[in-house]
Amino acid sequence: MASPKSQPKTSLLSIEDQFAFYGSYHTNKVAPTSHQSQRILTPLIQVNIGIHILCVPLIFQTGLILAHHFAHPTLASLTLPALPPLLETPTTLDVNWIFLVALGYAAYFILLEPVAGALYAPVLVGMGHFSNVAYDSHPDAMKYAGWAFGFAWIAQFVGHGAFEGRAPALLTSLIQSLVLAVFFVFLEVLFAAGYKPELHKRVQNKIGVAVAEYRMEKAQKAREKAA
Repeated sequence: MASPKSQPKTSLLSIEDQFAFYGSYHTNKVAPTSHQSQRILTPLIQVNIGIHILCVPLIFQTGLILAHHFAHPTLASLTLPALPPLLETPTTLDVNWIFLVALGYAAYFILLEPVAGALYAPVLVGMGHFSNVAYDSHPDAMKYAGWAFGFAWIAQFVGHGAFEGRAPALLTSLIQSLVLAVFFVFLEVLFAAGYKPELHKRVQNKIGVAVAEYRMEKAQKAREKAA
């Protein structure tokens, strides 16, 4: 039986393994108090997941901005042609290590799940570019990013403590969690929209097994402590 601090080995390029690991920390649903409210609220009551869907992209974006505190020399500059209505004028894209981090996330997610990763890649690359623009153009960008970054992290810990009753995944695997979270929230939205239901079903089955094992171990520890 795997403990929260001793997870079974997973493949870094298996979307099912990676999503199941992270998803097992985000399963709680707040139960309504009446049958009528349950019918109305059931699609919307995955509170901890909802917190992450809002806060993880905010953490990623503000984290990229805050990373400009460290040296970030421009390695290359690319000029994108005007592509109305997306780009009304040519845009200069500065490539530095911060932008390359966003690009690396996109590349890894494409390897994990090519279709979903390709859909998300422009968003991630755009976040990398926006972090450069925000830092270069707005003198208070670091201050506002810092406040938003802190708020989003607090909200996530509250979500885990109040609705999940379990420590965040980052306390088990820091790097794995910081990377997977960014893709997890996007996949949650896609799955809710009906994306690859068979994949979703397989992942949910793996998550169910992992959560059951965790709860059994937690109950066993409680019995041992009470004995």
